[in-house]
Amino acid sequence: MKETAPRYPDVRFEHCGGLWAEGDPVNAGSYFGYIGMGQYLNGIVAGHMSKSKKLGFVAAKPIPQVLNNINSFLLGARAVDPNITCQVIFTGAWSSPVKEAEATNALADQGADVITCHVDGPKVVVETAAARDCYICGYHADQSPLAPELYLTGAEWNWPHVYTEFVKTTLAGGDIPNFVRGGLAEGFIKMSPLGPAVTDVAAKQFNAVRDEILLGGFAAIKGPLKDNAGNVIATAGQSFPETDIALESMNYLVEGVIGSTN
Repeated sequence: MKETAPRYPDVRFEHCGGLWAEGDPVNAGSYFGYIGMGQYLNGIVAGHMSKSKKLGFVAAKPIPQVLNNINSFLLGARAVDPNITCQVIFTGAWSSPVKEAEATNALADQGADVITCHVDGPKVVVETAAARDCYICGYHADQSPLAPELYLTGAEWNWPHVYTEFVKTTLAGGDIPNFVRGGLAEGFIKMSPLGPAVTDVAAKQFNAVRDEILLGGFAAIKGPLKDNAGNVIATAGQSFPETDIALESMNYLVEGVIGSTN
């Protein structure tokens, strides 16, 4: 994209999730959403609904955006019960239905009773988890029709809002910033409706934290916190709010996540 953009100066190029830096083409930009906040809310509901206190996460590749989702999911659950753990399995591919089914079954075999994911298409994970009688927290879009009784909630992208605003700005003669981010408050992400299995206690905490996130500046990553290799991530009183650019270089899994970034 960086090579092509200068050849077409009248065209706007946008990359989802990348980091635009000074010196990059002025007609190129980066946009993304604070989807980790959605996974944190997923974790809160999962923490209330899990009986085994073991959660499962099917992930594609250990890049920062995926690691942030895994960590946020576990930390949301640990806001309910600090003893909860989350096993992560990386498939190594963004779309691999066979590996996703195998990973989901492996997580269920190890006792996980709430499962979520970060792969391109969650359908296989959702349906496989439901077949194992596990609760599901969705990702990308609302997958509740696939498992209406077991679907708890989900972290969704709200791209129609983002793209429409880009077009409106352009048509009005305005400029789209080269670096754009947004969360729940800005309409970049949203949450699936709570499913019928979600308890009143879980819903109460979910709604309270969602309201807190809507105020802005929420930090899932805050001290004292170590990674799952014992290294200090954040000291007491230190925090990394959703807007902190450091989160987009995340290379660790927090304490309580069972798995490796290797």
